[in-house]
Amino acid sequence: MLPDYGVVVGQYLSYTTNQGQWMHVDLKIQGGDIQYQAAVDVNEPNGLFQYQIFNDLDISLFAPVLALADGWNHLDSNPTSGAIDYARSPILQRPLGCLALFWGILNAVFGTSIQTWTNVTGNDAGNALVAMVMGSTKVFAFGAPYTTGDGVHDVHCNQGDPPGSFQALDGIWQDGCVFAIKSDGTLSAYLGKFSTQTLNTNNNGLPA
Repeated sequence: MLPDYGVVVGQYLSYTTNQGQWMHVDLKIQGGDIQYQAAVDVNEPNGLFQYQIFNDLDISLFAPVLALADGWNHLDSNPTSGAIDYARSPILQRPLGCLALFWGILNAVFGTSIQTWTNVTGNDAGNALVAMVMGSTKVFAFGAPYTTGDGVHDVHCNQGDPPGSFQALDGIWQDGCVFAIKSDGTLSAYLGKFSTQTLNTNNNGLPA
């Protein structure tokens, strides 16, 4: 499990890009009287990263998060706190399920291997994230809080890792992502995952 988990709620201000061990888009978010940074994963050195943007999500299923105050909010890792789980959150299951069914049928008919997730080939994930949050009225960055400073990281899938050091951080109801309320009142989400991760996980967030 992550040592802590929650969401930064506030207004998007600006962004920068940061190429460290992994490539991030660092969002600056005004949450109450504090400016937070959200280090959102958008790629990794070997290009083994995937993302999705979902629009027009059912905002009624986001009610627990909409009730939170601006700033950092701890979330318990369970289905009722507002925590996000790529494989279990009702707000994500319809779009992910529909995409999987659609591409599954096309792949079977045409013998192709198109995936539900979009494989990152450059800056496309970062560009899609920035396009989503620009012009938004409120953003919600889910992940683990910084141990120093005000911000959130591990803004990516946090379950389903293969055997190795990252499995110790795996768990359910603790996935990182960014949601945004657009200027027209609709709700969108950016999800990112490493292609080595699976969403077919057990109750400990480990590959089933």
